[in-house]
Amino acid sequence: MLLGLDVGGTFTDGAVIVDGKVVSVVKTPTTHGNLLKGILAAVDQVVEEVGSRHFTRIALSTTIVTNAFVEGDIDQVGLCIMPGPGMEIKAALPVEPYVLSGYIDHRGRVLNGPRQNEVIEACRQFGSCDVFAISGKFSVRNPCNELAVVQWVKELASPDHITIGSEVSGNLNFLRRTNSAYYNAAVWRHFNIFATAVETALKARGIKAPVYVLKADGGTLPLLVARDYPIEAIFTGPAASVLGIMAMNPTDIPFLSLDIGGTTTDIALWQNGVPLFAEGGARVGGFATALRAFKLSSIGLGGDSLVYQTRGVLKVGPMRLGPAMAVGGQSPTVTDAMVVAGLVDFGNRELAIEAMRQVAFDGRTPREMADIVLRAAVNIISQSIGDMLVQQANKPVYRVADVVHGTRFTVGHIIGVGGCAAGLVPLVAGHLGLTYDLPKQGMVANAIGAAVARPTVDITLRADTVEGYYTVAELGIKNKLSSSKFTLADAYQLAAAHLAELATNKGISLDVTEIIQSEEFNVIQGFRTVGKIMTCRLQVKPGVLMNNKEEL
Repeated sequence: MLLGLDVGGTFTDGAVIVDGKVVSVVKTPTTHGNLLKGILAAVDQVVEEVGSRHFTRIALSTTIVTNAFVEGDIDQVGLCIMPGPGMEIKAALPVEPYVLSGYIDHRGRVLNGPRQNEVIEACRQFGSCDVFAISGKFSVRNPCNELAVVQWVKELASPDHITIGSEVSGNLNFLRRTNSAYYNAAVWRHFNIFATAVETALKARGIKAPVYVLKADGGTLPLLVARDYPIEAIFTGPAASVLGIMAMNPTDIPFLSLDIGGTTTDIALWQNGVPLFAEGGARVGGFATALRAFKLSSIGLGGDSLVYQTRGVLKVGPMRLGPAMAVGGQSPTVTDAMVVAGLVDFGNRELAIEAMRQVAFDGRTPREMADIVLRAAVNIISQSIGDMLVQQANKPVYRVADVVHGTRFTVGHIIGVGGCAAGLVPLVAGHLGLTYDLPKQGMVANAIGAAVARPTVDITLRADTVEGYYTVAELGIKNKLSSSKFTLADAYQLAAAHLAELATNKGISLDVTEIIQSEEFNVIQGFRTVGKIMTCRLQVKPGVLMNNKEEL
């Protein structure tokens, strides 16, 4: 019995899956001042409906990390970097870092070690910081400089938490890795307060199931592991809707999905039955990170989006001041327009009519105003879809096959989920000339997606046959190669063994694995090849746990 919980901006949804079938769905208001209260209300309602507390697994999709960024409720971070010579990245970082000596070259060799006196000065400068992030260039090929700085910082500053760049990401991109380390440290305390509250409350209710948190790439992490890597919990709401659609609507045709909730609309592009991924990694607060995530666009328009006039111009969103007037809210919303237009049967129609009357101009009737509001909402969503398709069409092309065969994404179909999809998706599809589907359980797609998300983990193995060693940054190891004739096939096999080790350590079933990066370069000395440098990145493939998706 799988339980998925999605804490959205308007509602907290719950879904229970048993043998591939949805046996219970609940929807309770999100309690913004106390997210835990809303979560527990949903849990209590689920327990009452299914008559059992014996869940196999509980998976959370939460906005706790995203909200912390949006609201600026993050900790000050002591960010220490070791960029080495010839690299200036300060302008591309969210905060001013302290630059330390220390340099690892591209082969993983220590050319310059860190200096303790500089670390002492950094700790003095960051005296008010309880969390630190340490990141060095090429540390994924040898983390020894990072680990030395970490040890000194622990001794000198006794921080509550230190995020290590090479452990957050095994990718080479130093800038993205550094930003990921910074953001991870910035929300570490915020997320851990939430995690502790969830664990305490579930224990008090006698629920002993393991708790997982959805990741931005559609996988899940045990809550215990997510405590160290809360950056993985950003963008989990959109990821949950993607997995919900994957479970409910398996199809290989290209399409786009719209998850229209009370606060936002999330757009995703699909090809060959899977969502497209963000190239290089997601952006957080406008800064590039190494966070593996679906290619998504999120806009501030949903059912609860405020409808108002400013300087004689009608505005729709992105603000949300509360629920629709149709259900007792104080301000006109998009949902009120849908009620007046007869697109949804929700709340008190007379109150919705009053909402449209409040924003009426030029003698328009409430029904005419509802149509105007809905056209504005549809235009906003359609414009965002168009912008996303243009960005996809203009992305850089790196492979010869893509040049020959083309990479243009074309779409003729929409799948809509979320509480407001039934009212808005048909209008958007009609405006764009596309067909559409509204899955049966689409209103709680996010909770379903969280419930069935497969736990994932990845590792990056790099081998240098000239130097005779290999590294796995995520495990913090650097070992000798067993043979000078080490091949890329050997690298795959060794990476698979370490992936199994890491998955076991994190309590994750190995399940289906995939290669997400593979490179091999010759090392030339004296006009001859003397060895190779190989990189391969493996992961437990994100997806859904269901074998028979059509059950949903």
